[in-house]
Amino acid sequence: MKSFLLFFSLLAAGFGNIFANVWENRIRAFEQVGLPHFYNSDVQRKIDTLIVNEKRKTSIMVGRQAAFQPYIDYARQIYGLPWFIRFLPVSNTALDTKFTDADGSTGIWPLNFSMGKKYGLKQTSILDERRSLTASSGAACQYIKDLQGIYRDWTKTILAFRIGAVRLNQAIRQAGNSLKFEDIYKHLGPSEQQHIVNFYATLVVMYHFEETGLTKETYPLIKSDTATINCLLPTSFFEEKTGITVNELQQLNPEFKTNVIPWFGEPASFHIPATKRPAYLKVRDSLCLMLFIKANPPIIYDTIVTVKDSITYVEVKPRGERGVEPVTGNSGNTNPVTPSKVWVVYKVKSGDGFYTLSDVFDCTITELKSWNGIRGNVLRAGSVLRFYVPYSKKKFYEQINRMNAVEKRNIANKD
Repeated sequence: MKSFLLFFSLLAAGFGNIFANVWENRIRAFEQVGLPHFYNSDVQRKIDTLIVNEKRKTSIMVGRQAAFQPYIDYARQIYGLPWFIRFLPVSNTALDTKFTDADGSTGIWPLNFSMGKKYGLKQTSILDERRSLTASSGAACQYIKDLQGIYRDWTKTILAFRIGAVRLNQAIRQAGNSLKFEDIYKHLGPSEQQHIVNFYATLVVMYHFEETGLTKETYPLIKSDTATINCLLPTSFFEEKTGITVNELQQLNPEFKTNVIPWFGEPASFHIPATKRPAYLKVRDSLCLMLFIKANPPIIYDTIVTVKDSITYVEVKPRGERGVEPVTGNSGNTNPVTPSKVWVVYKVKSGDGFYTLSDVFDCTITELKSWNGIRGNVLRAGSVLRFYVPYSKKKFYEQINRMNAVEKRNIANKD
């Protein structure tokens, strides 16, 4: 195809009286593949700017286009769009994944909030799929296909994609309902005109880039693979456990708006460097558990056994809450620490039942069984049960051991 277009443009250039400008001839050649001709002094000025290559901006743009093209072409081909659409995000944003316009449109294409929502992109405080290379390309190409179904003219479709169908229809009415693009163009504002100017100039320069004498600036796009998680993970924690740096995650997942890997209650997919996938696989199934343990470190308990009135009492206290032991600070002062809850022991009597005991000790039957490892529904007289009670009411609960059945029922009936 490229050879054909080059031949056509060179042939056209031979007729100097008809086609005076080589760049206009090259643009006119695109008519052979379905893109309407559009050229004026604004387009030529933009072409000249691109060829000057100030600060190597054009070279960088060409390098990015080469790196991103496979992802864009994948979506483009799914929706049956012509090859020149791959240059639309280049002309709009120079393929800056974090580009944001004054109206809030963002991403490489870019897309505004309503279009992102219409085409199913997630947009939350921690995730914006309009910045995702793959997700936004799919949504953008679907949007372009819908616009082309309305206008059936690629120049109008490309402009409507950027300024909106409502604004384009307004310009058409202002042009006396003329469908000639030259007439419509006159009723656009300078910033609106610039969108279509940028597209044609960028397309023709990049298509004939080898003939400009400029060199491409290679874009270091990391080769990626897909990973999944089942919880919200801080990127710093993910780096700590996998060796995949925060910078790598941000480059491969520009849709991340904060320093967390987003999760919305179902397995979430994101991109990681392909070379580091083995390290990720080693900890994949335990990442969420490790994060939970880090946020909720296990409590170490000490067991204290005392005998009183021929009854053995077992107390299990979190280490550091042993009130019988002073805690010494740097100043040498001692400050006893009072535990919040303690264990008390109760010896089962004849006639005791789960319901009464749970009511007397102010707990649930489930807690009673869990504390004592009981699976069935039978209590044996003489067996010993443990209850985890508030420290402030410890003496009250200890007295229950010496109560008869009537006294225990009276306590239960008071609640």
